Amino acid sequence: MGVMMAASLPFPANAAQCRDAGANASDMGWLIDQIAAHYAYLPDRHIDMAKLRAIYIDQAHAACEPHALLGALERLIAELHDHHIEANVNNAASPQLVPTGIEVWAAFRGGLAVIECVRPDSACEKAGVRAGDVIAAIGDMPVDRAVAAALPRALSAADPEANDYTLRVLLAGTHDKPRDFTIEGKARTVLPPYVRQPSGAFLTISRREGVAILRVENSLGEPALVAEMDRALDSLGDAGALILDLRNTPSGGNTDVAEPILGRFVKGRTAYQRGFLPGPGRSFPSDGYTRYVGQRGKTITLPMAVLCSRWTGSMGEGMTIGLDGMKRAVAVGTRMAGLCGATEKFVLPKSQIGVTFPVERLYHLDGTPREQWAPPHLVDLANAQGDDPVLAKALELLH
Repeated sequence: MGVMMAASLPFPANAAQCRDAGANASDMGWLIDQIAAHYAYLPDRHIDMAKLRAIYIDQAHAACEPHALLGALERLIAELHDHHIEANVNNAASPQLVPTGIEVWAAFRGGLAVIECVRPDSACEKAGVRAGDVIAAIGDMPVDRAVAAALPRALSAADPEANDYTLRVLLAGTHDKPRDFTIEGKARTVLPPYVRQPSGAFLTISRREGVAILRVENSLGEPALVAEMDRALDSLGDAGALILDLRNTPSGGNTDVAEPILGRFVKGRTAYQRGFLPGPGRSFPSDGYTRYVGQRGKTITLPMAVLCSRWTGSMGEGMTIGLDGMKRAVAVGTRMAGLCGATEKFVLPKSQIGVTFPVERLYHLDGTPREQWAPPHLVDLANAQGDDPVLAKALELLH
């Protein structure tokens, strides 16, 4: 399942009237119970669950209306430092989703907050932000202090993933405030909040050097993409090779769209991904399962590359590791969004707010956790040349 955009939470007519504090606390306790029982990655998160429960049930008890409760839920979600967890509603003060609502991907390397890649054609790119830049400050605060102030409060041990998660969330900002950060050696960057543009085309088709390039435009949740992809694949003509570009799929999608597309590139029934549902006495790989795709229509046998980036999310990641695992395409690009597992939605009984989080772990066919996998042809954008070094590398490999 994929990362989808949240609906906006409307302001209640009686916002000044305090809701039942007991109901809010009950909802928060219920959600923490579900996380303890079903969150597939909890053992990796170094969370003191007793401390988490004490902090956030108190916060929920103090929440007087839905927006206050939502804020407490969002802070709870941030404690788990997992970009694949989200509430299905938001408001103006809500954090942007990562990777859907972020234009730079950054992480700490050797104590420095380094930008690994910048979203193409984004406001950040147009402002001169580049891969390899080092972030010195967020707002008026040095970056290390800003991240330390926003780290999860219930960590039981230091966790570098929590630092990286917090850095990206701070850089993404909220829906209502400008993004404000400073790059070492450059002027301070202040940009309006990120606004997702209308979807437009589901698929962009182009050619380079006799190679057909099919770019999925964040539409892996759109059933109509299957027919559009079929039309493109059935019209390849004299193309000598094919590139499937999944670098703009940050919102994920679903298997009902992805698997029929994968079925055009195989013969017969073919495994493409492995999974595991944790539980008492269960372990991977002995208790895992395998997902398959079946051949659909005329099989496309052209040499093929699949392109990925930090904006390849969830189902896009599944398709990428699937094509690599089936040995059907060479995978080229940066690391992907690293979104954990397959998600399920849990609806809080009183407020009816939904929260999705991973309940199953997913793996490449070779047993590598999907969120840790890297393409065999890894491109370092900070040291690469040209307008699109990932595409250039794929064309080189195909030729």
